[in-house]
Amino acid sequence: MWNRNLSATQLRGENEMSSLIDPIIYVLIIGCIAGYFIGYLVKKISNFALIIGIIFFLLMYLAYTRAVNLDFAELGATVSRFSGILATLGLTSLATSAPFAGSFVIGLVLGLKRG
Repeated sequence: MWNRNLSATQLRGENEMSSLIDPIIYVLIIGCIAGYFIGYLVKKISNFALIIGIIFFLLMYLAYTRAVNLDFAELGATVSRFSGILATLGLTSLATSAPFAGSFVIGLVLGLKRG
C-alpha cells in the first residue's frame, strides 16, 4: 500500500484535466482585463470626440481654402498601409483565439459601462 510509485503531479494533487484548463483560464482572464481597459479608454477618449471632430473639420476647411497643402492621395495610402499592418498583427491572432475574443468582448462591454 505504501510502496506505490507516484508521480510528482499525483503527489501535488494535480491531474491531466487541470493542465488543459489552466491555459484557457489565463487566456480568459487576460482577454477580459485587456477588454476592460480598452473599453474604459475608449469611453474616456470618446469625451474628446467633439474636439477631435472640430480640429478635423478645421483642417479640412484650411485644405479647401488652400491655406494648408494636404496630399490626400498620400494620406489615404498611409492610412491603408497602417491598417494593413494592424490587420496582420492583431486581427488575425484575435480571430484565431475564440476564448480570448469572447472574454475580450465581455471585458470591453464592462469597461464601456464603467467608464
